[in-house]
Amino acid sequence: MAVHCIVPARMGSSRYPGKPLVKIAGKEMIVRTLERALLAECFERIVCATDDEKIAEVVSRAGFEFILTGPASTGSDRVAEAARALDLDLVVNLQGDEPLVEPDLLADVARELERHPDCWVTVACPLNPAESMAKTVVKVRVEGDYAVDFTREVSEAEAHLWFQHQGIYAYSRVAREEFSALPQSNIELERSLEQMRILGRRPIRIVRSPYMSVSVDVPSDVFAVERLLKKGGKVK
Repeated sequence: MAVHCIVPARMGSSRYPGKPLVKIAGKEMIVRTLERALLAECFERIVCATDDEKIAEVVSRAGFEFILTGPASTGSDRVAEAARALDLDLVVNLQGDEPLVEPDLLADVARELERHPDCWVTVACPLNPAESMAKTVVKVRVEGDYAVDFTREVSEAEAHLWFQHQGIYAYSRVAREEFSALPQSNIELERSLEQMRILGRRPIRIVRSPYMSVSVDVPSDVFAVERLLKKGGKVK
């Protein structure tokens, strides 16, 4: 079955307003992220879902497809709206602040979704113990092949029990619609983690990556990404 990729992007990030259009080594971050999805060579369709015409213009100028959506509480809500309008079933949600995501990892996620369309699928990668208390680095607790908890802070003594969560989700139409029909939960709002809305209702399967995730959450992350681009873009 065909798997598609939707990259949600908005200008109103509370930690870094306007970050989809920040230039990384001369190219907008949203364009770099879309290019990584293209390199995966596993998607029937790649679409940026945004509520901002400036983002849409940049995406279109770079040769990628976009769809304008309304306001959304979370990236997955935005993806659900876009996928519904485009009549898509299996979708990988690649968050727009992942300009160094490994194309092979995206292909692994797409395959896992094809095998387990009844589940959510997401990614766990190595956690740097020094970032155990960093709220911008989301942590995931894994048992077997499944996520059992997500949080933003863990003690350094417990860091070895956790992985870093990478900003990729994958789900079928049924799983997406279930999510978007639910109200935001208290724990979702408290932790500012959308996946908490579905955790415990539907299994979340984990694809493990050997590479540390380097997403752009604050302005200083741009310099880290630019340094890694010069070295080939991988952190292992």
